[in-house]
Amino acid sequence: MKKILIGAVVLAAVSLFAFGGGCDKEKITESSEYVHDIRYIQLPPDTVFHIDTVINNDSVTVHVTDTVLVIDTISTIDTVSTIDTVIQVNHVYDTVTVHDTVVTVQNHYDTTIIIDTVVTVQNHYDTTTIIDTVLTVQCNPNEYFAVAALHYYSDPLVLEFAYEQFGYSDGWIFYLSSFQLDLTRQSSSVYDIYGYIDYWAPDWSGYYPLEFYWRMIYNGGDPADLDNWEIAEPPARVGTHVPGIKLIANPTEAQRTFR
Repeated sequence: MKKILIGAVVLAAVSLFAFGGGCDKEKITESSEYVHDIRYIQLPPDTVFHIDTVINNDSVTVHVTDTVLVIDTISTIDTVSTIDTVIQVNHVYDTVTVHDTVVTVQNHYDTTIIIDTVVTVQNHYDTTTIIDTVLTVQCNPNEYFAVAALHYYSDPLVLEFAYEQFGYSDGWIFYLSSFQLDLTRQSSSVYDIYGYIDYWAPDWSGYYPLEFYWRMIYNGGDPADLDNWEIAEPPARVGTHVPGIKLIANPTEAQRTFR
C-alpha cells in the first residue's frame, strides 16, 4: 500500500510537470511592411505629385496545442489504468490593419482672358469728277488750207509728169513757200494758185524746173481735212499762166539751187 501511494505521488508530479511545462506553447510573430509609391505626373499647366502610402501591419499570435498521453501501468494487486487525454483548441485570429493614405489632387486652372485689339481701317474715297470742256471750232477755208491741199493733190501729178517726160517714177519735189506763190482768191471756197517747182531725179543726177497753175476748190466740211478739197484747171488768162504743169523753157533763168 505504501508503494502505491509513492507511485501515485510520482505520477502526479510527472503530470504536473508535463502539463505545466510542455503542453501550453505560444508563438508571437510580428511583421511590418511599408510601401511608399511616388508617381510624377506632369499636366499642363500645373505639376501634380501623386503619392500613395500603404502601411500593412500584421500581428499574429499562434497558440500551439500539444496532446499528452500519459499511461501509467502499475502492476500490483490492484491494476489501475489512468488515461488522461487533454485536448486544447486555440482559435487564431489575424488582425490586419490597412491604412490607406488618400491624397486629394486638386487641379487649379488659370483663367486667361485674351483681349484682341481690332483696328478698323476706313478708306475714304474722294469722288473726283473731271469734266472736260471740248470746244469744237470749225475754221473757215483760207489760203493756207488751200496751199496744203495743193501739195497733197499736186505731188502725184508732178511724178506722173516726170515719168512721161524724163522716165523717173520717183524724185524730189520742192515748192516755193506760201508767201512766194501767186495766189488769187476767187471766192471763199475757190483759190487759183501759180508757182514754181524744183524737181530733182531720185539720185540727184538731174534737175528740172517746173511751173504749175491750179485751181483749188473747197467742197464743204472741215477745211483741214484735205479730202474736202479738189484740184482743177483754172480758166486760162490771155497772155499769162498756162493751167497744169509744164517745163520752164529757159532753165538757166529759173534755176534755183536748194542743195
